[in-house]
Amino acid sequence: MPRACKPVDWRDEGRELTTSADSTALNTAPAYELIRRIKEKGPVTFAEFMDCALYWGEGGYYTSGLKRWGPGGDYITSIDVSPVFSRSIAAQLVEMWRLLGSPGAFDLVEAGAGRGLLSRGILSALEETCPELYEAIRVRLVEKNPSLREGGAGEKTSWYGDITELAPITKGVVLSNELIDSLPVHRVLCSGGLSEIYVDFDGTRFVEVAGPLSTQRLSGYLEDLAISLVEGQRAEINLAAAEWMEKVAALLGSGFVVTIDYGLPARELYSPERRDGTLLCHYRHTINDNPYMNVGSQDITTHVDFTSLARSGAKAGLELTGFTTQKNFLLGAGVLGELRASGDLGLENLENIQYNRAVSELIRPGGMGDTFKVLVQHKGIQRPAALKGFSFREMSSYLL
Repeated sequence: MPRACKPVDWRDEGRELTTSADSTALNTAPAYELIRRIKEKGPVTFAEFMDCALYWGEGGYYTSGLKRWGPGGDYITSIDVSPVFSRSIAAQLVEMWRLLGSPGAFDLVEAGAGRGLLSRGILSALEETCPELYEAIRVRLVEKNPSLREGGAGEKTSWYGDITELAPITKGVVLSNELIDSLPVHRVLCSGGLSEIYVDFDGTRFVEVAGPLSTQRLSGYLEDLAISLVEGQRAEINLAAAEWMEKVAALLGSGFVVTIDYGLPARELYSPERRDGTLLCHYRHTINDNPYMNVGSQDITTHVDFTSLARSGAKAGLELTGFTTQKNFLLGAGVLGELRASGDLGLENLENIQYNRAVSELIRPGGMGDTFKVLVQHKGIQRPAALKGFSFREMSSYLL
């Protein structure tokens, strides 16, 4: 077993420069704000850098009016690929609603709702397939970007800027799709011991420097997982994810928490094969690993540690229902039943052929179907003996 990477004793050492990265487009509001903070108090943690780049004021990536999705944005989501994604989630919600006793009042919270397309598709599917649940459901959309909330409340929906603004949920589901990967992370380095990576500004560009851990929770995080980083390995630690789960658990009386995102169990996420971590940036449908350019104009993401997400949920009162890939979950939820008869390759069948290809993209092995995972947790209810989304292949033992 590799030797554990213990925190470095910085009492007799100076700050050590590890890496520098050229920075472009420093004339953005988040970049100006970060430079101001660094000049005022010195290097900031990467978590603070990422939080400012993504969420600062109305100039952060997620709080500005930038178009982020689709062909004209920076990336596509499962919702953009096919409406079948929403319909499959709706089918799973019907089963969850029935497991909760088919209550007359049922709350769906979509956190990180963006344009609200996922919930809109769910409502449309429920109106068609389960009018009773459609009648009972209320949708609460949580989205930080004020411009996306301009549509205001509808007959079934209401908008909020933060999950802490919501009233407690008696019975319902909290759903997030590609939210956790965008929460700010700390970055650590194993080099003669465990250090934290900070961000400094040298007058022309942002640079990375190593320093003491900003909080002992970082070393405790790895110790709790029995993770030993190898010499030279970098890793991201998402402390905000545990805080998020605590808020969700406190909000939910009884029901389910459904988390869909790309990520891995901890033992795989922090394996030596990923010695540079998993941080990636998305900009106009290109991918790079330099968060110090296009500050505020590009997405910054990291893979989700699903093991810690499940464990932090358990500490807050959320029990593990199941864990699997998006492919397995959608197959269990009946996605193949959404395929259309396409017949031959004639032009009259072109629309159905394209529709089916989009469905196949959602469950493609080695692509979205395997990269994205689904974690379901429950509270105030016994663990279901069977759940549609986990009837194909359930992987909880692999998670823990």
